[in-house]
Amino acid sequence: MTSITRSAVAAVILVGAMTSSASAQTSRVAPDPPPNTRHPLEQLPIAARIRVDSAPDWMAPVPGVLWVTTYRPGALHRIDTHTNRLTASVIVGGDPCLGLALVGDVVWVPACGDGILVAVDTHTLRVRQRLPLLLDSAHEGFMAAAAGSLWVPVRLGTDDSLSRGLARVDAATGRLVATITVLRGSTTVASGFGSVWVAESGVDSVARVDPRTNRVVARMKVGGSPKFLAVGFGSLWVQNRADGSISRVDPRTNREVARIPTGAPTRAGDLAAGGGAVWYSVDGAPVIRIDPTTNRVTHAYVGGSGADAIRVGDGAVWVADHEHHWVWRIPVAAFGNGRR
Repeated sequence: MTSITRSAVAAVILVGAMTSSASAQTSRVAPDPPPNTRHPLEQLPIAARIRVDSAPDWMAPVPGVLWVTTYRPGALHRIDTHTNRLTASVIVGGDPCLGLALVGDVVWVPACGDGILVAVDTHTLRVRQRLPLLLDSAHEGFMAAAAGSLWVPVRLGTDDSLSRGLARVDAATGRLVATITVLRGSTTVASGFGSVWVAESGVDSVARVDPRTNRVVARMKVGGSPKFLAVGFGSLWVQNRADGSISRVDPRTNREVARIPTGAPTRAGDLAAGGGAVWYSVDGAPVIRIDPTTNRVTHAYVGGSGADAIRVGDGAVWVADHEHHWVWRIPVAAFGNGRR
């Protein structure tokens, strides 16, 4: 499929807006971060709001470019971070609910609604390949890239309604090479420290997979209903949806070494690490900054609705405001040393 113009995307939206989709979930509990960290949303130092044509969600920033997916329609968009403008788009398929990953000159996007993993050329925005997989279209999550492979949460069979498998796809050939059994509710994957990490939400644990053997080599308990993961500052960071806390796991010992309260429980949210901090986003508190040297929240911007996914890169924190169809650009430098 060739790249499409923004007007063509808009034409599809007029039809897609009339249908339902498994888009980003919203929080059911109002966030209540520590009082001394709270700031009204109006004080968030947003440098730019970049308009997209429908609900943006998953993002991947690299120097000069921000890749972002939207649900209606299921599309991948390229934003020029020098000009803060959307420059190209391509339809990938229904409900891209498991994030995206970059390997070389390919962006991989799982179209959960169509049950395919789509490979898009970063230069031409043409679809190179579509690989059928048993994706879980009922739940959000995130895949990862590591050891020359894509690691994608999948169902183990057509009669399995839960994500209990981890598909390993060779990024060079686009072929499925292994499926690893994990525990129920495993919809989110991260890579780091020579391992692949899987949040097993149904049993309150994180599994560690060795990519050399495709085996689970460790399993660690964290907080209630773990979901999104981030790697940085020598640690694995885990969002615990039950109470909104963030677990810090030491990969040398496979043990939780800190649990950071944020006052922001949610069934959705997102987590990222970089730019000197760990960043947590939930509906109603789109930017919560955690200092990895103290394991404490330093900033929590509270207010609004509809923001969810958060990423950091290219000197900025990026927030997807899927309700209002904006991507926010927030300079990391605006937070200084963490004290405001």
